[in-house]
Amino acid sequence: MSSPSSETVAIRKGHELDLKRLAAYLVGKIPGLTHAVPLEARQFSHGQSNPTFLLSQKLSGRTARWVLRKKPPGKLLPSAHQVEREYEILSALYQTRVPVPVVYHLCTDPSVVGTPFYVMEYVPGRIFKDPALPGVSSMGRYAIYQAAIQVAADLHSVDIHAVGLSHLAKKPKPGKPVMSYAERQLRRWTRQFEASRTGDDSKEMDALIKTLNDTLPSDSAMFAQCLVHGDFRIDNLIFHPTEPRVLAVLDWELSTVGHPLCDVTYLCMPYYLPRIPNSAVQGLKGVNCRKKGILTETQLLRAYVNNAKAPAIDRPIAHFEFHLALTFFRMAAIAQGVYKRSKLGNASSSKAHMFGMFVEMCAGIGNMVLKSAEQEALPKECQGVDGLGSPGSLIPRFKFSVRFEEKRKALLRFMQEFIYPNERVAFKQHTELAKQKGTRWVHLPIIEKLKKVAKKRGLWNLFLTKSPHHSFDQGLTNVEYSVLCEIMGRVPWLAPEVFNCSAPDTGNMEVLAMYGTKEQQEKWLTPLMNGDIRSAFGMTEPRVASSDATNIETTITPTEDGYVINGHKWWTSGAMDPRCSVMIVMGKTDPRGKGSERKKKNKKTRNKKNAKKHAQQSMILVPMDAKGVNVKRPLTVFGYDDAPHGHAEIVLQNVKVPKSSMLLGEGRGFEIA
Repeated sequence: MSSPSSETVAIRKGHELDLKRLAAYLVGKIPGLTHAVPLEARQFSHGQSNPTFLLSQKLSGRTARWVLRKKPPGKLLPSAHQVEREYEILSALYQTRVPVPVVYHLCTDPSVVGTPFYVMEYVPGRIFKDPALPGVSSMGRYAIYQAAIQVAADLHSVDIHAVGLSHLAKKPKPGKPVMSYAERQLRRWTRQFEASRTGDDSKEMDALIKTLNDTLPSDSAMFAQCLVHGDFRIDNLIFHPTEPRVLAVLDWELSTVGHPLCDVTYLCMPYYLPRIPNSAVQGLKGVNCRKKGILTETQLLRAYVNNAKAPAIDRPIAHFEFHLALTFFRMAAIAQGVYKRSKLGNASSSKAHMFGMFVEMCAGIGNMVLKSAEQEALPKECQGVDGLGSPGSLIPRFKFSVRFEEKRKALLRFMQEFIYPNERVAFKQHTELAKQKGTRWVHLPIIEKLKKVAKKRGLWNLFLTKSPHHSFDQGLTNVEYSVLCEIMGRVPWLAPEVFNCSAPDTGNMEVLAMYGTKEQQEKWLTPLMNGDIRSAFGMTEPRVASSDATNIETTITPTEDGYVINGHKWWTSGAMDPRCSVMIVMGKTDPRGKGSERKKKNKKTRNKKNAKKHAQQSMILVPMDAKGVNVKRPLTVFGYDDAPHGHAEIVLQNVKVPKSSMLLGEGRGFEIA
């Protein structure tokens, strides 16, 4: 971790602060700041926009520190350097998962330090100015980039209405066409660039402005909206001193309601920028990212899609190249402003003069990106199952049904409208009910409420895919359902059950749909498909390697009127749920392998020894309230008990069930599996 002194320099000429006046103003407004000792200040060397200062007071036995961020002096471009907006957004985000520093006070009176400013807490940690992360291990680099992506996804999932930032969303003007965020940005930064011209050659920039205007997409994917940072780079994140964890996101002056790719493409910029010695901006071009442990661009995009929960973003990285070129255009326009301020003498950094060459370089990269987009719709290897950047490893493009597309879009809308906003509701309900009832295995009212909505919208029992063995299917293929699973899996402890697609119920319902008798289906399948009960699956045993079912020791002994079951099961998924009513148990009806009620006579295709070995096992339905079913305790997975679902250790002692409980027939357990 860098020390405060290594991050700062003496206050630059033109940025001086009247510390006595400032201290007199802040006492009583900033926790811990006192009249008793002088207030000291140094200027942060990092950052090119709003001058930022480290304030400190040496108290008895410790040094108290705060950070002051202000508008630069002199004439400023319209709508630039909005410290008031930064303060508002930081205040709103403190209640969310997005890590931000505590803000203490906003001052709009320019007489105190010359321009408006705000004061926030000082967050000690690591700031990586070089995206190659020198001095960090390969595993550390990988984790740091993953952490950055997670923060971006968390930011984009913020409910702007809940945190009081809905006014940042641009409202259409009566009688005028609605503009996308990209179009607004293109217009704004074109104006900013024109206002910052210095007379230097700008052929690349002029060409980029023209191409962006000529190729501006207008389909619905361009109108995705969420809270964005606007300058989301590794060097605007403070990481924990030793852990790959983001403690604070800085520099929010460009934040607004816009398109999420605005932030994602900022993280991708280093892949296109060269490494220039002694430059204020460093890139990753020419760096072997895989060898260094740094996410490649493809991996970064996949990681974002996997974590994205932004509002109704149906195609998370559609028009990626356009957004990337727009980001380079924005960076070039910002660099032009920094360069002009260096000429005027009011830049916040001593290296601001170096940004002149950066303008044409960024514009050139933007032009290159747009040219490459003519041949390739998305970055290599990022064309997922629907050609729109779906997550996972490289998957060939499949042809999907119209029904699938309808279900997918409806599911994405439902996730945004009901699942993400209710994560905290469900967590709160679980905490309160567990405290009231003295157990973590409780049923949550919010789940029942959302299940009713899911049923009405036709997002129910999606797992029952096309099969010749039953008539319950939803008209989807396994491949189509797998894509829906990924979407539901973004909130794994809430979403699957809301759509009645939770394990082990899904597998158990499939077994009953394919192999259950009419009586078994009426008794167990119907209430399971209605979401009225839950179920469990008992196969794993403590004494044997149960992944190979030939090893299991649970016995299912036939009697005149039924079966008697004895055995010891654990990690029985679903059994801790208070609504669990039935368990499918795998056991042996023919432990010595003498035969089964179903024998094949084709000796050419049958190994007699193996047939006996795999004809010993049977699957049988066991009511959870049957005498002799003893749920001993919950078991953890990597330290988690997975409540309110959970996995149980169960002892089956002389459990009696009728003949009608057998699934398919004795010795046909492997056939079912």
